[in-house]
Amino acid sequence: MTERNDARLPVHGSQAKQDEAPSCSPAAYVSNEEAALVAAMRQLKSRADTVRQRLDREASDVKRGQLEAELGELRDRWRELAIRRESAYRRKMVMLGHLPPKALLE
Repeated sequence: MTERNDARLPVHGSQAKQDEAPSCSPAAYVSNEEAALVAAMRQLKSRADTVRQRLDREASDVKRGQLEAELGELRDRWRELAIRRESAYRRKMVMLGHLPPKALLE
């Protein structure tokens, strides 16, 4: 006859023993895809900050128009990356079992 192991996973928020590991990682897991998208978003933000500073100093209407157009393109790319980041997050949550597969269709 085999021995039955009644060890249970610790419950989040419970007063677990110090030597017990939590059932889930306390740190948020970020996929490589999400990390790459966030890094690209940070680069866009840095570039947008630079363009805004140049726009504040620029007196020429022609140059201001070019800078505003560039800023608009950066905003469009930011929106695209934000959508892709949300999709990557949903895929990760489905793969981890935290969301149902139909969440990918939403």
